[in-house]
Amino acid sequence: MDPQQKPVLEILHGGGYRIRLNANSPFSGSGPTLHAAIADLGAVIAKTYDAEKGDDSLQAQTAARQTDILANDPFIRGGQLQHTVLLAAAFGLM
Repeated sequence: MDPQQKPVLEILHGGGYRIRLNANSPFSGSGPTLHAAIADLGAVIAKTYDAEKGDDSLQAQTAARQTDILANDPFIRGGQLQHTVLLAAAFGLM
């Protein structure tokens, strides 16, 4: 959050509170207590970002790319080979 922006807290006429992240924020939460208003604001933000996240296909593609990089990286494969050889040597010496 920008240091110039400050949360906006409103006291409702019927009782309770409404809180927003800043004056221009589309997110607001309300409740009978300040704690409930903050919890409602957190739920609204979480719901919005969960809805915008979409399907998990992008995460699956990223995981597949990372697995492919790990499987085909010669430095990593060399490190695994070195570890296997040293482990075999250690078992042979025991």
